[in-house]
Amino acid sequence: MNIRDIILPREKTKNLRWFDVIIITLILFGKFIVISTQMYLATLKPAVEAAATAVTEAATEVAETTTDVATEGAAYSSNLRYQATMLAIVFIYLFIRNFDFKQIKFRLNWKIIPQYLVLFIIMGLSADILYLIFDNGYNYFSAESLSHINLLSVFPKFAALSKVAIIYALLNAFYEEFYFLGLLGTVQEKYKWGTLVFSTIIRASFHTYQGMASALIIGIFFGLLYYVSYHKFIKNLLPIVLVHSMADMFGSGLIYLISQW
Repeated sequence: MNIRDIILPREKTKNLRWFDVIIITLILFGKFIVISTQMYLATLKPAVEAAATAVTEAATEVAETTTDVATEGAAYSSNLRYQATMLAIVFIYLFIRNFDFKQIKFRLNWKIIPQYLVLFIIMGLSADILYLIFDNGYNYFSAESLSHINLLSVFPKFAALSKVAIIYALLNAFYEEFYFLGLLGTVQEKYKWGTLVFSTIIRASFHTYQGMASALIIGIFFGLLYYVSYHKFIKNLLPIVLVHSMADMFGSGLIYLISQW
């Protein structure tokens, strides 16, 4: 097999190669990893220096977004455009590589409702416990918190979201899980475990801006939860994308979402 056949295969590409993984990772997450790392490192500086950096970054961000704040949900517009562009570039790359998209399981059927509900409950309760233990989070299991539970409170919270926030959450969830579960799931079987470790590191690396504890919870626990759910049980990307999008809209926790706050 010559180099041309490797780069531009005539037959359908079913297994992504190491250079495919590196290229796609850099396209989709290179910028976010750099920014997240910079923000995390800033938190490690002395308090005064960190405060000065935060003020400077905030001023820069305000200057960059001044033209957008007049429209509802404009805070999401920049990332929305960027991620849509990067996703389009990846799809073009995959078309050039003659990638077999049919192996990415993304189906609309009646099973997604119970699958979504079970996975969302598992994720939500796990998040409430993990953030309480490892990230000094709020105790949603206190008697006071539990007394505010009202399942109907989900609807006004959802209605309060802007359309662009909902669209961005759905795009971002697909953006990440298409890569982590779909594309990385197509490597050869002998590379599965190494790829899983690699994906865990990448998933955590662009969440470090939330703090290392949060990044590790997202990278390790949620990454493995989604991985096992997709490859062992659900075998459909759609319910996982919907669960991920809900976490982007309201946070990962369950009790806050179903409480009247």
